[in-house]
Amino acid sequence: MSSPAPCIELLCATSRCKISLFGAHVLSYQHAGSEKLFVSKAAKLDGSRPIRGGIPVCWPWFGQMHPLIADHRQAHGLVRNQLWQIDAQKTTTDASSITLSPTQNNHALWPLGLSVQLVITLTSAQLSVTLISQNNSQSDYPLSAALHSYFAVDDIHTVCLTGITDLHRAQPSPYHIVQEVDVIHASKNAMGQQQHVTIQSDGKTLTEVTHQGHDSLVVWNPWQDKTLALVDMQDNEYVKMICIETALTQGFILAQGQQHQLTQIIS
Repeated sequence: MSSPAPCIELLCATSRCKISLFGAHVLSYQHAGSEKLFVSKAAKLDGSRPIRGGIPVCWPWFGQMHPLIADHRQAHGLVRNQLWQIDAQKTTTDASSITLSPTQNNHALWPLGLSVQLVITLTSAQLSVTLISQNNSQSDYPLSAALHSYFAVDDIHTVCLTGITDLHRAQPSPYHIVQEVDVIHASKNAMGQQQHVTIQSDGKTLTEVTHQGHDSLVVWNPWQDKTLALVDMQDNEYVKMICIETALTQGFILAQGQQHQLTQIIS
């Protein structure tokens, strides 16, 4: 693609959400006059590469979590770098929602019998994003996935997070970002139980994020050196973002005939 991929906009009251059909990628969520998501000014929006920022969808594996990753080196799965199609769309006075699914599931690495949809719902108060995985095969399947959200901040040096816990290690509270961070935090919450994380700056709440259906949260900021190596991110933009990802990384198995929902709610 040489021109921007097609986009859809959801509106509800004074809130709005912009979605690229390339990757079913949420590009913007504006709530109460404030932009909640970060997208790099150097991001490619033409489908030539995954979009840097917003809410990338990682499925059916996260990061390097594929047994043959050394052979194919395709990080974060198969769906963030293809066009998705509209399966359903609904608008009422209280909400606007859209359901999307990938257009290409014939990749050699696509798990036979697995399907996925993304349901995005905007209300006047929040944005909800739900990744629905369905196993219609005759066997259980190991699944990892993430809603890899980039949140906008004014200055990472003033940011602190509350609500981040880890099953295996003690966590400072509040949680400050003072250097490169790329940490998977195994959740103490039972699968399906909600977990609430708050992004604050100088004592002011910027964004609240609710996670459900996850077994871990991932916190990522590339800091200065890693940012310099990224071709689709400007040199100092690490100061303006923090990733808090709703994820499955702890050996989750999607049983045959079963469905799983991974949800992130932003307000």
